[in-house]
Amino acid sequence: MLIILVSGLAILGYFLHQGRKNLLTDPYKVIDTNACFIIETVDLQSFINSVTTGSGLFGEFEKVKEFEGFNTKLNYLSDQLNKQSINKILHGGLSLISFHPSEKGKLIPFLSMTLPGDVRLRHVTECLRSSGIKEVNESDFNGRTFLSLPFTVRNQNDTAYLLISSGLLICTTSRNLLEKASSQTGRETDIRSKQDFSRILLASGKHEDKIFVIFSNLGTLLKTFFVNDASNLPDKIAKLAGSAGGDIYMNENGLIISGFVESIDSTEILYKHKSNPHRPLDSYKVLPSSTALFETSVHPLEAIPVKNINKASDEVINLAVKLKPYIGDEITKAFFDFNGTVDENTLIIFELTNKVICEQHFLDVPVNVTEIIYFQPDDQTRIPVYHVAYSGLVSLLLSDFTTEFEDRYFTFYDNFMIAGNSYITISRFLYDNLLHNTLANDLIYRNFETTLPSRSGYFFYCVPSHIIDYLARYLNDTIIDGLKSNKNSVDKIQAFGYQFASSNEMIYNSLSVMFKDEVREESTTEWETLLDTIACIKPFFFTNHNTGNKEIFIQDMKNNAYLINSAGRVLWKVPLRERINGSVYMIDYYRNGKYQLLFSGKNNIHLLDRNGNYIERYPVKLRAPATNPLALFDYDNNLDYRILIAGEDRMIYSYDKTGSVVRGWKPFRTAGIVSAEIGFFRVSGKDYIVVADDKSLYFLSRTGNIRLRLKEAVTKAAGSSLQLNAGTIESVVCSSPDGTIQHIYFDGSVRKYNMRKFSIDHSFDIFDIDADGFSEYIFIDKGILYLYDHNRTEMFTREFDSDKLGGPINFIFSGSDRKIGVFDINKKLIYLIDKNGNIMNGFPLKGASMFSIGKLSGRSGWHLIVGGTDRFLYNYRLDTGLK
Repeated sequence: MLIILVSGLAILGYFLHQGRKNLLTDPYKVIDTNACFIIETVDLQSFINSVTTGSGLFGEFEKVKEFEGFNTKLNYLSDQLNKQSINKILHGGLSLISFHPSEKGKLIPFLSMTLPGDVRLRHVTECLRSSGIKEVNESDFNGRTFLSLPFTVRNQNDTAYLLISSGLLICTTSRNLLEKASSQTGRETDIRSKQDFSRILLASGKHEDKIFVIFSNLGTLLKTFFVNDASNLPDKIAKLAGSAGGDIYMNENGLIISGFVESIDSTEILYKHKSNPHRPLDSYKVLPSSTALFETSVHPLEAIPVKNINKASDEVINLAVKLKPYIGDEITKAFFDFNGTVDENTLIIFELTNKVICEQHFLDVPVNVTEIIYFQPDDQTRIPVYHVAYSGLVSLLLSDFTTEFEDRYFTFYDNFMIAGNSYITISRFLYDNLLHNTLANDLIYRNFETTLPSRSGYFFYCVPSHIIDYLARYLNDTIIDGLKSNKNSVDKIQAFGYQFASSNEMIYNSLSVMFKDEVREESTTEWETLLDTIACIKPFFFTNHNTGNKEIFIQDMKNNAYLINSAGRVLWKVPLRERINGSVYMIDYYRNGKYQLLFSGKNNIHLLDRNGNYIERYPVKLRAPATNPLALFDYDNNLDYRILIAGEDRMIYSYDKTGSVVRGWKPFRTAGIVSAEIGFFRVSGKDYIVVADDKSLYFLSRTGNIRLRLKEAVTKAAGSSLQLNAGTIESVVCSSPDGTIQHIYFDGSVRKYNMRKFSIDHSFDIFDIDADGFSEYIFIDKGILYLYDHNRTEMFTREFDSDKLGGPINFIFSGSDRKIGVFDINKKLIYLIDKNGNIMNGFPLKGASMFSIGKLSGRSGWHLIVGGTDRFLYNYRLDTGLK
């Protein structure tokens, strides 16, 4: 028993000795309690290299002039650490980089890292000199030798001080810090003597790089950052909590930090959040995608404070008391980067437990609703916005809401009450929600959201480039000017967010910065309307026979068909059995001035009325699956429509408007497969139905009989249109698979012209772009647009740096204003090109489908409608050059 006891004591003594040895080589032992930030890394070389790669978020910092000095020092440090002589002595030990406030309000860096046991100061001196550092001076302090290394950065002289003490390498630009650290080794007065920091350190990960923030040490440092009107903010930041820490994850797409916040002082702002609930948030579902900043808190409303009651009118107090039981625990403050002041662009959004009762209280309680303004973007939508005489309701409901905010306008949407001091901002909020143009459907926000936990008690989100004016209220001119002068870099930060939730009597927090090495695109649309998936057909302008305004018919990749009014609101959505093939037509089925939508798929002809209902007998099953889109003809302009379509059996079928096969039509069999839409031309009083398969062209009569036999073989290219050229002698024009232009005359003769050799995948059309009465020839091939005049002289060629272009689409805006539309399929960009090959002002525009241009009403200008990659249908208003 004695032997066991002695053995146990010996083993315990050994471990105590080892523990004391490790304690003395612990880099935290020399970190002073006044540190503001601490970075911990297990591999200093890799960490420094990761922030000096020149790419990603930290690579963008290197382009910022204001960070030039810091970046120079950091890159110099990286170069030194990568030298073999210095890398040898580092040996991957634990390293700390702490930052301490100077008397001048600047941060002083301080490095503390463990060294291999056999490394001495002379080894370090030799490594420094062999790495190219010429001036290495030795000095003494309290019997210890330290090194001083003078250096110059941007014509400013400075000195780095280096000391080895108790197995630690200590380096800083402050001799005072070095001397203090030398005296502090082995004492119990390091940063861990702060209880909140000690708990954060214990809760942090073991093998990740980490960062710690000590809030109580930030107050003095931050005072120089803020304007006088916001001079109390540094003190508030210092009183947020005790300390916070988190593991660092970096890549080219940004930065994520996640860890804990500790607050043990009940006077600290975050202390109460240790017990507040957390859950998935809902406000983002109604926040417009144009939101520049929002912060959402989850906590039950507190009692109405007496100090606020004394400032409020009796009417507002009465309303607050009535509303409070029906207001939920999720409150959001949102800022939008619109024209106007910060306060005008700010909304407060309350989640409700009963919207109906809350809105009724607004009408029942006499708060002097001076007027009810109805938001009415179209004839079917009418949402009341209440303009009240007394402000102060928000301040009563939110005890800690202190900003100058005139809450004079209120509205109710979904399950929320929205307060603001600008009707325009509230109307923008309502409009975006009607179009489902919210953060919940914004691709950038949804991608960003995945970097953070799904539950939180507080969530802050912003788009940095959109809040510079907002920040100008708080930050000094030097910082704001720096943000503005580096806006191109700021634009690349797609989103910034921070959230926290209570966890194990602490607060778990996450910070995320999403970076993309491309400037965040600014929307220039008049409106954007959400579809279930991306658009799959060219938008079609449909006339509302009640108002005369245009509406948009579109189909998405799930085969849903939509009718969208001129305000962008979806009037209806109808699931179809198949994908629409080719053109959509508007017809007057009943001959009563009311219009319907006619189109076809592979197996059916469809006819929908303006309400999205099928006309009787429709959809009509085709005699054979179609190989081309339907073609619609009204031979005599008497609404006696004929529908022609080709089948897989190589037969050409003719249907009337009821979907019945036309009597007297003799189904015509082609030699090959017909994929292009059938054409109809009237020349010299005769009708010609022109059919092109992959082998030849056929000129038929109304009965399906051959009307014209060609004197020469003609084959139409798959990407060629079939157009009537109204010259001195009329002809049908198309290109052959090798790009030969073919004029087919109505006596059966054919003339062919070769401009150049084109690939089999080329597109071709004719269009009088210069309005001289003669059509020009347009080719698109291998990413190049070619234009030739009627004499076949090249007018221009334009390269698009893309091997896959859609088009051409021809537009006439006036007698002399005509443009060619082109769609870059790879880059999802659309262009308008004039007769000289110039790109129209404002283009290219973002778009992911073929596009249409038209007027939505008699008073409006021209509008370009196109599908996007993000499930939205875009409406661009075109002003420049389109009169």
